[in-house]
Amino acid sequence: MTGDIEKMSKSKKNVVDLDAFVTDFGADVARWFVLSDSPPERDVEWTASGVKGAWAYVQRVWTQTSAHGKPAPKAGDTAPSSANEGEALALRQLAHRAIQSVTDDIENFRFNVAVARCYELVNAIAKLKGDGEGEVFARGEALRILAQLISPFMPHLAEECWETLGGEGFVATAPWPVADPALAARTTVTLPIQVNGKKRAEIEAPKGAPEADLRELALQHAAVKPFLEGVTIRKVIVVPDRIVNIVAN
Repeated sequence: MTGDIEKMSKSKKNVVDLDAFVTDFGADVARWFVLSDSPPERDVEWTASGVKGAWAYVQRVWTQTSAHGKPAPKAGDTAPSSANEGEALALRQLAHRAIQSVTDDIENFRFNVAVARCYELVNAIAKLKGDGEGEVFARGEALRILAQLISPFMPHLAEECWETLGGEGFVATAPWPVADPALAARTTVTLPIQVNGKKRAEIEAPKGAPEADLRELALQHAAVKPFLEGVTIRKVIVVPDRIVNIVAN
């Protein structure tokens, strides 16, 4: 690998020889990097930082899996009540939304987007602290789902994770995960706040929240207030579940 960036393009006849790379980092990292960089129809930019990021991701997945130290719950296992509240619930919701997203992304050849979802999931797993019954269940479930979601891209790592988590047989032959509709459903939305047409902040609000509540949240947002000082608010346009636009001069 010469230099920091090298275009991999058949049209330019400068395709990078992956033999040495696979020897150093493994085939899983090579596949993960290539799929994460660009949509299939675009050329790949071969960057040292991208390679390091793919290698670091593999280490994070394995570290989280091996640190769990317990068999993961199987699909369909009943979750304890404490797994359906607080941060444990948030992780479970994200994991089941990841199933929906990655499934759709694979079917539509958006492999780079699927990879991004897997990055989000491992970040969320790492953030969940605590060893209570609910946290352990949520973490184990998310790790099992993660092993299944990465299996088409990094089969060797996925099989190691699957075995470590107590999975039966091979992850490659296990049924593809199915999202729980109740967990995957979004109960909140993120709305941008604009002041005179320019985005200044975002708010998280329940879906279908009353316009008066959204108006108040927007006007009281710490990042918005500086843009309202010394001006007169002419109107606040609220499009429910979409956007809040403040007009002032």
